[in-house]
Amino acid sequence: MKKKTKKILLRTLYFLLPLLLLLACAIHRNDYTPYPETAYYKQTIAALAQHQPVISEADTLKVGWAKQSITPPPPFPLAGYGKRLGKKYTSVHDSVYVRTFAFDNGKQQAYFVALDMLITPMTLTATLDKASIKAGLKPEQVYLSATHTHTSFGGWGENLMGWVMAGTYSQDQVNKTVNAIIQSIKKAQSSAQKTKIGYGKAFAGHLVGNRLNGQESVRDTTVRFMKFEQADGDIAVLATFAAHATVLPSKQQILSRDYPGAFVDALEKQVSFAAFTAGAVASHSPVYHYQDTFQSVDSMGAQLARTIVPELPATDMHYTSTLGYGRLPVTLPDPEWRIGDNHHLAPWLFYRLFGRYPSFISSLQIGNTLLLGAPADYSGEYMKELTQVAAHQNQQLIVTGFNGGYMGYLTPSRHYMLDEYEVRDMNFYGKWGGDYITSLFRKVMKAYKPALGNKL
Repeated sequence: MKKKTKKILLRTLYFLLPLLLLLACAIHRNDYTPYPETAYYKQTIAALAQHQPVISEADTLKVGWAKQSITPPPPFPLAGYGKRLGKKYTSVHDSVYVRTFAFDNGKQQAYFVALDMLITPMTLTATLDKASIKAGLKPEQVYLSATHTHTSFGGWGENLMGWVMAGTYSQDQVNKTVNAIIQSIKKAQSSAQKTKIGYGKAFAGHLVGNRLNGQESVRDTTVRFMKFEQADGDIAVLATFAAHATVLPSKQQILSRDYPGAFVDALEKQVSFAAFTAGAVASHSPVYHYQDTFQSVDSMGAQLARTIVPELPATDMHYTSTLGYGRLPVTLPDPEWRIGDNHHLAPWLFYRLFGRYPSFISSLQIGNTLLLGAPADYSGEYMKELTQVAAHQNQQLIVTGFNGGYMGYLTPSRHYMLDEYEVRDMNFYGKWGGDYITSLFRKVMKAYKPALGNKL
C-alpha cells in the first residue's frame, strides 16, 4: 500500500512540477515603482531632445480638405466588441470614410487624418508609414486619429486578441485603406487655399457620462472644434468629443459610423465639410434616450451638432503662418495585463496574445492651437489639468486618441484598484500608464511656442 501511495505521489509531483514552473514563468508580480524613477521614463525623456517638433513661421497658411470611402463591401468582419469574435456585418447602414485636412505654409506641410474606425490599427500605421515615404512624406507629418466607432470594419488585427476584437486579418484591406488615405491626402493638397482659422468650444454635458465611477465632476464635457474658412468662402469644421461611440449594441451586425457619422452629416447641412475624431474617451460614455438604436445615433449626432452651430458665427478667425508637427517615440514599461490585484501575465505571454508594437505621441500645431495624439483610449479626467497648462502657455489644446499605436486604456493612477473593466481588463501597462503619458504631454506642450504675431 505504501509503495502504491508513493507512486501516486510521484506521478502527481511529475504532473504538478511542470505546471508550477509554467505558472512561475507566466505570472509575475506587479511593479509599483513610480514612473519618474524608471528606465523607460528616462529613455523617453532622452528621446525628447532628439525628436523636437518641426515648427516654422512662413507664408499665410493654406488649408485643404477631402474625404475618401474606405468601406469594404459586406460580408466583412466587424470590429469593436470582443463578444462578437469578429462576426461579419451583413449590410451597410452608412459608409465609412477617411477625412483629411492638408496644411501648407509654403515651407512645410502637415496632414490631419480622421478614420471612421475603432482605432488606427498598428498594422495600418506600419503600412502607411512606408507608403508615406514613397509619396515623399515623413510619417511624422501625418497626424492619425479615429472616430472610435464600434461598428466599423475589422480585419486589421494579426494576433489572437486582434482576431477576437476585429476578426480574420486581411492585408489586402489594410493596403486598400492605406491607399485611400494617400489619395485623400493628395486630394486635400490640391484643394488647399489661404484660409482663416479659428478655435472654439461648446458645452455638451448632457451627452456624456463617467462610466468608470459615475462622478459628474470629473467628466470632459467640452466639444472642441477648429473652424476653417477658405478665401472662396467654403467652411470646414474639425470637432472632437469625449463620449465613446458605443450607441449601437454589440449584437448589431450592420456597418455604421455610429453617432460621429450622424454628427458629421448634420453639421454638413450648415458647412461645406466636417470631420470628427474621438477625444479623451476613456471612462466616458454617450448619453442617449432611445435605447440602442439608429434613432439614438441620429438624435445624439444632431444634438452634438446643435451645440457647435451657434458658436460658429462668433468664432474668432485669423490668418496664421505657424505650422508645426512632431512624433515622439515612447519607451513602454513591461506590459502588466492583470490577474487579480497584484499579479499579471508575463510580458512574453502578453506579446504572444496581443503582439508587440511601437507607441508614440503625435503633435500638430496650427497657429496657437496644439493637437496632441495619444496611442490609447486616453481618459478625459486629465483634460482639466492639461487645458490649464495650455492656457498658461497661451495655447488652445485638443487631445485625440488612437494615433496609430495602442496602450489600452490610460486612466488616472488613483483608479487603479477599482474593480472595473477599464482599469482591469483594458489596463495593459500598470498603475502609472496614464500618468506617464500625461507627463509626456506636458513636456511636448512646452516644446511648442505660441505663434508669433498672429493669435488663434
